[in-house]
Amino acid sequence: MSSIVRTDDIPTWGWRYRIGVLLSVGIAAINLYVGYVAAGPPMFAVGCSFLVGVGLFFTRFWNPVLYLLGVLHIGVLGVIWILSGLQFLAIGLVNGVLSLGLAAIALSLFFEEERSIQR
Repeated sequence: MSSIVRTDDIPTWGWRYRIGVLLSVGIAAINLYVGYVAAGPPMFAVGCSFLVGVGLFFTRFWNPVLYLLGVLHIGVLGVIWILSGLQFLAIGLVNGVLSLGLAAIALSLFFEEERSIQR
């Protein structure tokens, strides 16, 4: 029986995987902080959802299509920030830059992994 956590794969991950995990954790931290400071449940929920995504990434249940779901999630995050996070403009801009970086990495990993599956 194989482990749920895919620890054997971690040493082979390239820089995009590692940066993607770091960006996800950074986005989660920002949103958890804003959710805590502003007592804003939407931001807190977004922060928790990014942590769940990171946790899922380390399991054998991860599938390349989840990169696309992550990009959609990042888009929803942008809408949430525009609607309720403008009071934290500076940190919101940092969050936006991290989010754009994560979206770019997620899209590149999706296309790379899909190409390797089709071969």
